[in-house]
Amino acid sequence: MRNLTLRQIRIFLSASKFLSFSKAAADLNITGSAVSLQIKEMEGDIGVSLFNRENNKITLTSAGEHFLLYANRVVSTLNEARTVMENLRGTEIGILKIGLASTTRYFLPEMLVQFRTEYPNVQIKVVVKNREELIELLRDGEIDIAIMGKPPKHINADSDAFATHPHVFIASPLHKLAGKSNLPPDTLNHVDVICRELGSGTRYIMEKFIAEQGLTLKMSMEMSGNETIKQAVMANLGISLVSLHTIGNEITNNQIAILDIKDTPIIRTWYIVTPNNRDATQATEAFRQFIVNKGEGILNSMFKAPQLDT
Repeated sequence: MRNLTLRQIRIFLSASKFLSFSKAAADLNITGSAVSLQIKEMEGDIGVSLFNRENNKITLTSAGEHFLLYANRVVSTLNEARTVMENLRGTEIGILKIGLASTTRYFLPEMLVQFRTEYPNVQIKVVVKNREELIELLRDGEIDIAIMGKPPKHINADSDAFATHPHVFIASPLHKLAGKSNLPPDTLNHVDVICRELGSGTRYIMEKFIAEQGLTLKMSMEMSGNETIKQAVMANLGISLVSLHTIGNEITNNQIAILDIKDTPIIRTWYIVTPNNRDATQATEAFRQFIVNKGEGILNSMFKAPQLDT
């Protein structure tokens, strides 16, 4: 990557945001051919394809998804330098209102501990909601920033990817599927399944997996919140899909088993989302940069991905 430039990284980030070279060109005030050429040069320099190109549409490849995390860090690090210089001039950075998807409560406290070490003067207010509720709070200006698994498409906001987010099917260690290897997805058609409420990101991921695999799962229960679902799974009332980042203690204590289902874990991405219809406060920008630069490292230190056949 010797020839990679900051301009190319910004073009890549814009193309990733809009999933359109023409929209990226309009966003950056350059020509569409310039965007296409720069992306092509990047791919040649890196040695992998960053975008799939089919029927005049583009999507990120697996390599592109991973490169997106690092590209965001590069730009964020430059922005962080500006914020640090402002802090060195003695600027107060104020109050920060954070909205969290419920799953993030399992790791966000550790992130806040480390953030407060660097920014002890920031006053923090936290609300925990499901995805749809967070989008409403962002749109209405009730929160400054949000952490969620699926960024909103219908409000004016910027979304920065900062870490991968594995989802796994879980069961009681006493469940008949626990301990079995390389199970086909249609095995799930024959067991009771517990799902999250409508509006949650986890429910969306489960429904997408069901559709992609052509499954006809038996949804025996619907429950709000990860804790309720984990208790039901531990009681052997059924299996469920959850974020790996919610079950660290239960796996360690052998209270929950991760099922070895083909095509899982389902890998999604964590995003930090900021409205772009108003100026970000210094506290908001400092937190965004902190999460983009250090969030994945904190998660990796707290949770270990399961070694399953995928």
